[in-house]
Order: sequence, then structure tokens, then C-alpha cells
Amino acid sequence: MNRKRMIAGFLATMIGACVPLSTPLADEDKLRPEILNLKHKVERLEKSRKTVDSSKLTEADWSKNITLSGLVEIETGYSDGPDGSQSDISLATVELGIDAQVTLWVNAHVLILYEEDGSDSPEIDEGIVTLQNQAISPFSLAIGRMTLPFGNYESAMVSDPLTLEIGEIREAALQAGYNPGGFYSSAFIFNGETKTGGSESINQYGFNLGLVQDKEGADFGYDIGLSWTNNLADSNSLQDAVANPFNLTGKVSGYSIHALATTGPFTVIGEYLTASSVFNSADLAFNGAGAKPVAFNVEANYIFSLADKEAIIAIAWQGTQEALALALPESRYLATLSVGIGENTVLSFEYAHDEDYAASEGGSGEATDTITAQLAVVF
Repeated sequence: MNRKRMIAGFLATMIGACVPLSTPLADEDKLRPEILNLKHKVERLEKSRKTVDSSKLTEADWSKNITLSGLVEIETGYSDGPDGSQSDISLATVELGIDAQVTLWVNAHVLILYEEDGSDSPEIDEGIVTLQNQAISPFSLAIGRMTLPFGNYESAMVSDPLTLEIGEIREAALQAGYNPGGFYSSAFIFNGETKTGGSESINQYGFNLGLVQDKEGADFGYDIGLSWTNNLADSNSLQDAVANPFNLTGKVSGYSIHALATTGPFTVIGEYLTASSVFNSADLAFNGAGAKPVAFNVEANYIFSLADKEAIIAIAWQGTQEALALALPESRYLATLSVGIGENTVLSFEYAHDEDYAASEGGSGEATDTITAQLAVVF
């Protein structure tokens, strides 16, 4: 189980019990990267999966080692842009995770997802069988429909970072991992939704490498990583944006680099995700030529006490290049305040200022301001 799979337990503990940190609240613990997931998703799989104490497991009682976890997000928002003002109340997200530790080595995971703006909701978002026993071996093998480890997407914002909007890949795949502690790595292969020459074969692949320091009591924590895939067009967003996903002119690889650093109550995040070269204009165009989509996220967070409740305030600057076909802004500025108001319950407020591409590039050249309030409950 890699570092991100610790999020579920830490999230529930932190929200419900307001775990003390190395802030004015207390001195016994130092800030860890998982605190950034105060509210919700980094990766749905990593957040929803709960683990079982395999040392107490016997094959005869595996049915007792089934766990349920979930997330409900309710949002209300107001936006003012070139098309006028809009407001809405929505059931933004519902997730239900089911995990069974069948044997010491075998875990089965299912995640059911509903999103109000999702065309296929509700759906089986993930279904994974994992072969792993971390007490014995640092190696793991997972097969099924999963969110692949391309990109990092750490954020304390209500909205997903623009890096995720371009890069997230969810496919049926085979993934092998190696996590001895302090270093993590994985490699994956899959037959994606986008094709070249009508090919129907397992010919898409990638990897993820990183160094991490997130031990309790450490004065300084970090997570530095690199991920790569041979076909960026198979990301969830680009599948819908390319002109003919079943007959690409050619594959364009993509890579992401990220860095996260924590000290005391402060955390800084940076991520840069890009296509490695220009797409053929017949596949993905920008301003009359082939597009080379890019996204970045720069974010800073601070943990503090608000009315005896643990809270996090965050600011971010995000942007894209040549991503007009994905209906993404060129620049985005955000500020978020999240407060743990009760057990497993977080109230968040986010302000976002989006600036569209210039009219000369095919955009509107206009700006949109959005205010969102979100109530998130995890269990």
C-alpha cells in the first residue's frame, strides 16, 4: 500500500477528532502530506480504500473483513461570467467503496460513483483485485479498472486542479508496484479507448516514480515524483476532445512532474503536466495548428485553529496552454477555506477567478468569477 492509500484512515481521523499538528494546537505531531486531503479526492481509489489488519485474518473468516467507505459532497455555487450570472444547488458527488481482504495476499475493491455532471452516473468507477502483503514484500500487483498513477493532483481546493482535468486516466489495466519505503514506483499497461490504425491490443503503458518523506515526527516532509504515459490522448478528458479517438494519426506521450514540501503548518505544492510533443492538427488543434496541451498548479496551504476547530486555508495559481479544445481556462486563481465542523464533516468555501483564452486564439477573452460552498461527509 503506497502513501496515498493511507488517506482514508487519516482523513476520517483528522476530520472527526481534529488531530493535533505542530501548530498552536499542539506540538506532538508534524504536518504530513495527507493533511491536504482534508475534504475529498486526490484519487478516488486512494481515498476510498480501507485496509484490514491482515495479521488477524484467516481464510475461514474473510467475510468479516469487508469494509464500506463513502463520500457525499453537496455544493451550492454562484458564478458571474460573459453569459451572465448563474446559481445552483447540487449533489455533486456520491462515492461508495467496498473492500474485502479475502486472504493475506488478496484484496478486492469496488468503487461506485455518482457525479451530477457525469454522463454515465452512477457507474462502477473502479473494480480492482490487488495481490499484496506489505508485511512480507514491497511488491504489489493490481488488475482491473482503476485510476492509473499518472500525475499527482494533490490539492486542498474544492475544485479539481487543471492538471487533473487534462491528465487523469481511468482504464482497465495491469499495474505492478514496488514500495520499500522512502521510494515508490509503479508501471502499468492497458488497452485504451483511443486507437491508431484501428489497433485493438494492449499497447499503452506508463510508469510513476517518486521519493517521499512522510514519517510522523519529521520536521520536514516531501514528495517528489515523475510519471509518464505513452499516449496522453487516452486521458479521460482528451478522449472526448480529440477529433477521431478510434483512428489517431499518432500517439503523443505525456509526462508529469510534481513536488510537495511541508514544514510545521505550511505546505507548498507544484505540478507541471504536458504533452511531450505537438499533436497532429487532425487529432487535436489549437489556433489553426497542432496543440501541445500543458497544465500547471502552484499552491500553498496553512493549517490553523478556527473557533477550536481544525481548518486549512489555501491559495493557488493554475493555468493551461493550448487546451482550448478541453474547454479549460488559460488562467485560474483560487482561494479556499475548509473547516472540520464535526465528526467526518467538512465545510469549505472556494473563490475562483478564471480567465479564458484570447479571442485571437479562439477563446472569449473574458473572465468568470465563481463562489462555491461545499459540505463534504466521509464515512
